[in-house]
Amino acid sequence: MIVLQGKNLTKSYGVETVFEDVSFIITEGEKIGLVGPNGAGKTTLFRCLTGEEHLGGGEVTIGNKYTMGYLEQIPNYPLGTALMDCVLDSFADVFQMRDHLRSLEKEMGERSGKDLDKLLDKYSLLTHEYEEAGGFSCEAIARRIIKGLGFKDEDLNRDVNTFSGGEKTRAGLARLLVREPDLLLLDEPTNHLDLQALEWLESFLKTYRGAVFLISHDRYFLDEVVNKVFELDNKQLKTFSGNYSKYLVLKKEQELAQAKAYEKQQKEIQKIEEYILKYKAGIKSKQARGRASQLSRLERIEKLPGQNSFELKAGAPGETGDIVLQAIELEMAYDGTKLFSGLNVNIYKGEKVALIGGNGTGKSTILKLATGSLLPKQGLVTLGSRVKVGYFDQEHKNLDKNKRVIDEIMDNYALNEGQARNKLAQVLFQDEDVFKKVADLSGGEKGRLSILKIILDEPNFLILDEPTNHLDISSQEAVEDFLSDFPGTLLIVSHDRFLLEKITQRTLELEKGVLNNYLGSYSYYKEKKDELQRLKDEEQNQKVKVTVKVQEKPKVNKSKLREEIKNLEVKIQSLEQFKETLSGELADPNTYQDEEKSRLKVAEFKRTEEELPMLYEEWERLCIILEEA
Repeated sequence: MIVLQGKNLTKSYGVETVFEDVSFIITEGEKIGLVGPNGAGKTTLFRCLTGEEHLGGGEVTIGNKYTMGYLEQIPNYPLGTALMDCVLDSFADVFQMRDHLRSLEKEMGERSGKDLDKLLDKYSLLTHEYEEAGGFSCEAIARRIIKGLGFKDEDLNRDVNTFSGGEKTRAGLARLLVREPDLLLLDEPTNHLDLQALEWLESFLKTYRGAVFLISHDRYFLDEVVNKVFELDNKQLKTFSGNYSKYLVLKKEQELAQAKAYEKQQKEIQKIEEYILKYKAGIKSKQARGRASQLSRLERIEKLPGQNSFELKAGAPGETGDIVLQAIELEMAYDGTKLFSGLNVNIYKGEKVALIGGNGTGKSTILKLATGSLLPKQGLVTLGSRVKVGYFDQEHKNLDKNKRVIDEIMDNYALNEGQARNKLAQVLFQDEDVFKKVADLSGGEKGRLSILKIILDEPNFLILDEPTNHLDISSQEAVEDFLSDFPGTLLIVSHDRFLLEKITQRTLELEKGVLNNYLGSYSYYKEKKDELQRLKDEEQNQKVKVTVKVQEKPKVNKSKLREEIKNLEVKIQSLEQFKETLSGELADPNTYQDEEKSRLKVAEFKRTEEELPMLYEEWERLCIILEEA
C-alpha cells in the first residue's frame, strides 16, 4: 500500500529552481535513503512534504489511515522539565484517554440500566483505542528508546533546558520514535550520536514496522538501514533499488550506459549534419531537408554533468623516528570528575589509528593532550623526533573568523592571489566564494578550508577530530582518498565507520577510563567486541543455570507443590463462579437501585478480572516446576 506519493513536485526560490517534476512513491515498510550533494534540495524536499514550505507545483498525498512523523526541534518547556516528561509529552493524547477512562470508571459506579450499558460500550471502545495507541506501555517504550539513544538513568530527570545541542537532537529523536508513526522522516538522524547509539538506531530502524525516509551522509548507516535510494541531483530525482553500496554500482552502470549512448548519438548527429551541409543546395536537397527535420525532432541524450569534488594531494612529508607519539600514565579530570587515569599508548611511524568511544569519554581530550594544547593532570605526552603535527579540530580554531577565505591562505603561506585561488579551487572555493568571510562559512565549508590549511602545512603526523562532519558524500570520499594515500602517520577520532573501515589498521577504544587496543580496522574491532560480549553472555547464562540448579532443585517438594496447585485450582474455580455471579447481577437493572451497592459490584468485577490472569500465571509456573522436578 502507498503511504505517501509525490507527483510532479517543483520548488523554486525566485529564478533559481531547486527541483522540478520530481515524482516518487513510498510504500508500507520501505526504508529509503535520500542522497545527493549539499545544496541539492534534500532538506527543502522534506520541508515541502511536511508542509513547512510551499511547493511551486505538484501534489503530495498521504493515505488517510497513515500518520507521519518528522524530526523537529524540541518545543520550549518551562524550566525544570525532565527529559522523561519531555518525551512522554508526545503521548499527551494517550494520557487524555487514560484520564477519560478513569472518569468513565467512576461514572459507571454511579449509573444503572441502559445508561450503564452505554457507558460499558463506550468504555470498551475507548479501552481498545487506548491499547492500540500504546497506553499500557508508553512509559516502558519511552524509557527503552531514551536509554537506546545513549542517555543514562540519571538523565531521565535532568532539565531538558540544560541539554547540549547534541542532547537536544537525541531527545527530539526520542520524542518522535516513541509514537511509531507509519512514516518517519529523518534529516541527518545520526548527527551527535556516538557509535553505541548509532548501532542501536540502526537496529531499531531495520526492524521498525513503518516506512522510513531519511537523509544521511553516513554511508555505513545507509548500507545497514535502507533498501532503496533516492538520488536528488541536478534538480531531478532518480530511484535505485538496494542499499547504498548497491546504489553506487547501479549508478556507475547507468552513467557508463548514458555516456556510451551519448557518444553514439553524437556520432550519428555529426553524420546527419555533414549530410545536410553537403547536399542542402544540390540534387539531394529534399533529402537533406528531411534529415534536418528528423534531426530537429530527435530527443537528445544529455551529457553527464561534470562532478565537483575535492582534489586533495599531500606532498612528501619529512621522515620521523619510529615512535611518533608516546603517552605515559596519563590522567585527566574536569571539575573533579576523572575521565581516565594510568593511560599508556605508543603510536608508531606509518600507523593509521582510530580512537573511538562514547560521547564524553575523553577522546577529544586525548587529541588535545597529543597536540600540546592541553596539559594532563598527571603523566607525560611526548612526540617523536622530527614529528610535525597537523591538527584538525571540530571548532576549526586554525581559522581566523574575521578574515576572508583568500586572505586566510595568502596571509599564512607564501602564495600570490593566483596561486591561492588554485589551491582553494581544489577544495571547491571558486569565483566569488574566495571573498566570503570565514565567519559566514557553513560547517562543511570551514571543514574544507581547515583541511586545505593542514595540507599546506605539510605535516607528517595528522591528528584529526571528526574531519568528515558536515561534508557531503563526494567530499567524504575525497578525504578518504587523501588519507589512504597519506604517507605519514594518522590518529583519528570519528563516528564515520565507513571512513574508519577504509583507512585505519588499529583501533583504540576508550571505555570507562581504560584504553583497549584492537589490532585491526573497525570491522575487526566490532567482530572481537561482539565475540567478547557473546562469551560474557554465555558465561553469565551458565552461572544462572548453575545457580538455579543449586538453589532450586533441593527445594522442590512434589507433594507440597501438588497441594499448592490443587488449592490454586479451587481458588480459580471459586473466583470464576464469583465473576459469573457478578456478571449476572450487573446485567440485572434492580442492582442499580442502590447506587453505592452497584458501584461496589462494578469495582469487584474489575478486580476479579485483574486477579484471575495472575492466578492462572502462578498455576502455570507451579505446573512447570512440578514437571521438571
